[in-house]
Parts: sequence; C-alpha cells; structure tokens
Amino acid sequence: MTIWVVGANGMLGKAVVARLHGVYSGAVLATDRELDIGDEPTVFEFVERNRPTAILNCAAYTAVDAAETDEATATRVNGVGPRNLARAAVFAQAHLVHVSTDYVFPGDGTVPYVETDPIGPRNAYGRSKLAGDLAIAEAFERSQERGSSRWIVFRTSWLFGDGGSSFVETMWRLMGDKPELKVVSDQVGRPTYVEDLAAIMILASGIGPVAALPSGVWHFANAGQTSWHGFATAIRESMLRAGVAVRTERVLPVSSEEFPRPAPRPHYSVLDTKKLESWGVQPRPWREALDEYIDTRARRL
Repeated sequence: MTIWVVGANGMLGKAVVARLHGVYSGAVLATDRELDIGDEPTVFEFVERNRPTAILNCAAYTAVDAAETDEATATRVNGVGPRNLARAAVFAQAHLVHVSTDYVFPGDGTVPYVETDPIGPRNAYGRSKLAGDLAIAEAFERSQERGSSRWIVFRTSWLFGDGGSSFVETMWRLMGDKPELKVVSDQVGRPTYVEDLAAIMILASGIGPVAALPSGVWHFANAGQTSWHGFATAIRESMLRAGVAVRTERVLPVSSEEFPRPAPRPHYSVLDTKKLESWGVQPRPWREALDEYIDTRARRL
C-alpha cells in the first residue's frame, strides 16, 4: 500500500505522518501547499503517477473569521479540493479519509448531533466544509468505477495538539502572561486531541481492525462535553499540575455577546459518537487526552 497524506505540514497532518512512520512499513507520500488540491489536473496527475491506495486529507482552511470575507478561498480548499481528491480516489480505486467539522450544524439544539441530523452551517467556514462533504459523497456514489474503494468523512471538533494553532496553545500563551482571562461559557462542544484523531484516520485507511468501516459520515471527538470556559479552566489546572508557570489566577465566564466575532459560532455543537463506538472505537475522555498533551508539552520546556 501507498498512503498519501494531504496537508502534511498542518497540525493534523504532522500527527498522521509521525504516527504512520511508527506503525506502517509501506510508502508514505506527504504533500502540502506545494500541491494545489484545488486544481483538478494537478491532483489527477499526482494520483496517476503515484497510485496511492489510500488518501488521508488533512488539508483545510481553518481561519473561521477570515472566511467570512474570503469564502471563495475557503471553498477552494475545503470544498473544491476534497471534490478533486474524491474524483481522483475513484479513478485510482483508493480509499479516501477526510476530516470535516461540527460547524456544518446550526448549533441551536441541546442534544448531541448524530450523523443523520439536519445540517445548516451558520458561517462561511461551515458552508465551505459542508461543500467538501457533499462533493465526496457525490463523487463516490455516482461513479461506477470505485471498485472496493471507500470514503470516510470524520466530523470532529475543537482540535488541539502539537504543530499548529489551537485554543490550548492560545490559553498556554495567555496564562503565562495575564492575571485574569475572560472566556465564553455559552458555546459547548467536545475537544479532540489531534493524536487520537490521527490514529482513527489511519485505522480507517485500511491499517488495523477498523478497516471494515463502511463508506459514509462518522463523528469522532474525545468523550465528554464542555464550554470554552470549562476547557480553559481545565487547561489551567492541567498546566499547574504539570508544573508549568501560570500567572492567571481567574478565568471568568462571559457570554458570546461580550466577545463578538465576524463569524457566528454554534452555541451547541456536541457530536454524538455512538455510531463509531458501535464499531469498537471508544474515544477516551478529553480531560485525559488534555493532560497527556500538557504533560508532553511541559517536558519540552
């Protein structure tokens, strides 16, 4: 097998490539911005030349607020790019594993979202990601040439980890400098450790016991839900436990209205992962994953 990791220099891509090198002896192709997935001929030429058996798409435009004024760029990366990868995967009869977001949902409910719940993104970023999800499904389901290849879309949320910007990194920086922080408490979701998402992506690509996952949309996030304020409080506690210098003494809860952003955020975007759990995948608690990450980061100081 040859596995192509798209967006290999991002936070998720780095985690996927590093994990692959530890568990996989086959060929790993890693590309990033030097290969424009928004250009279909470029994608097809790469696939025809290298014939990957699995494509793991970690590339994404994630600047949620910037997407409000540059939706075309967001859609090129998040919508057109996945469409091109899906068409090329069908051509090569390769598996495609793609990452989507909780922001495809409106976020106005109170019960965790299952994969079949009605979609309705509230911002440009969510619309661009939804365009990619729909394009992947359409490319595979319309083709008569896909053979045994499968497509997997993992919707996830609140990603954190090494090698990129995240809420945890922002809090780490601010808590070393500010005596008091204000964090919104009326947006609720499920944090996800990038290492855990990378592991399930690799399994879904055909390595390991989850290879039989049927094509479709799946939810993955670490277990448990919290608000951004609850997340920030846990980060502070974890940093203190790991012996990291923390100047912040108070993390105060505030409403979203007190911190207006260009892109509206869902107030409740908790993902239900029971579908994946029924296939033997049990996400660990987000607090456990957070402690592991903070410990790892602290040891590098």
